[in-house]
Amino acid sequence: MKTKWDQLFAERTRNICGSQIRQYFALTERPEVISFAGGFPGNEFFPTAEIAAAVSGLMQEEGNRSLQYSSTEGSMELRSLIAEKMNRQKAQCNPENIIITDGSQQGIDLLSRILINPGDPVLVEEPSYIGGTSAFKSHGGIPVGIKMDQDGPLPLSMEKAISMQITEGKQPKMFYTVSNFQNPTGVTTSYERRLEILEIASRHNIIIVEDNPYGELCYEGEIPPSYKSLDREERVVYLGSFSKILTPGIRIGWMASPGPLIEKAILTKQSTDLCSSSLGQQLAYRLSREGFVEKHTRKLIDLYRRKRDIMIEAMDHYFPPDIVYNKPRGGFFIWVDFPSFYPTSKELLELALQNNVAFVHGEGFSNSEDGGTHSARFSFSQPLQEHIETGINKLGKLFREIETRQSLKTVEKV
Repeated sequence: MKTKWDQLFAERTRNICGSQIRQYFALTERPEVISFAGGFPGNEFFPTAEIAAAVSGLMQEEGNRSLQYSSTEGSMELRSLIAEKMNRQKAQCNPENIIITDGSQQGIDLLSRILINPGDPVLVEEPSYIGGTSAFKSHGGIPVGIKMDQDGPLPLSMEKAISMQITEGKQPKMFYTVSNFQNPTGVTTSYERRLEILEIASRHNIIIVEDNPYGELCYEGEIPPSYKSLDREERVVYLGSFSKILTPGIRIGWMASPGPLIEKAILTKQSTDLCSSSLGQQLAYRLSREGFVEKHTRKLIDLYRRKRDIMIEAMDHYFPPDIVYNKPRGGFFIWVDFPSFYPTSKELLELALQNNVAFVHGEGFSNSEDGGTHSARFSFSQPLQEHIETGINKLGKLFREIETRQSLKTVEKV
């Protein structure tokens, strides 16, 4: 008898669903496609020579340690270095309140395992990072979107969402936010807005999960103080990562959290993966200690700023004026809003792929039924500079053809 897998899967796996975005990635990997889809670092910016030299040095000096298991909470050297870095940013922290994770994504998963019961509401930005909402859903959480404007999450929307959940007999436990150069919109939450969100969270005993993978990639101006630095009630859990400032391949991030939560995180991680990569931790520590990561980050800021400017200039030149987009001060993403008479962004993506260009339609980031239908995320981080203008030019021609057809339809009706 053939195995009946549907009878064997745990009930909780019914909540696991594939991302609407991932299904397009196989198409975007075709060599002829210019992809603005993936939120990946630029391959050409990886410091391969420096990493190779660091690995060689580790093998000669600390080979056994780098290849052995580490403690679940991670290397004390690396945690101390991270704590020093956070303290310089006024986010008071000590090594004992830090756990090393497999990128910040594992931090989201650990928090979901620790805090979410099936059916629990989880407050998220609208639109929101798909990796976060997917993790919450996989543990039975129900993402509840908080509307945003150019200054971040709207306090009134948050108050209404909390009141509605309480009316239904549910108490939200946490609010998940990418506070700097948000994925997918590129929006940075203002200082005043952060204070308002903290006050709301305090009144309702809600934890703020601050995911900050892009905060160090600031191209102009200064970012506001982190939620963590403004926290006076041990209410903020901070997630950081080396993925965007060094390389995602080493899979090293961290969670900085109040003591009661960090203890649960260590126990939960023990049963998940025992520990994060010792070699990855040693690489992150060695390259940070020697000052390379800080130096490399400054270089990345210049390189990514140039890519952003090329994309914005191309959009200014080639896109019809009816299309609206922002100019993020950092990070990887530009959020684009199309007129309502356009096809949906999902349909636009299909048309774009026929022209060998890809982006991500907005529906995949939305937590409402009709959200993101005429919006899209464009990433400027991965495509080569010389491909950015070419791809935007192709899309500009497509969008102008759509507007021409719409104009002809309007004339025919008249």
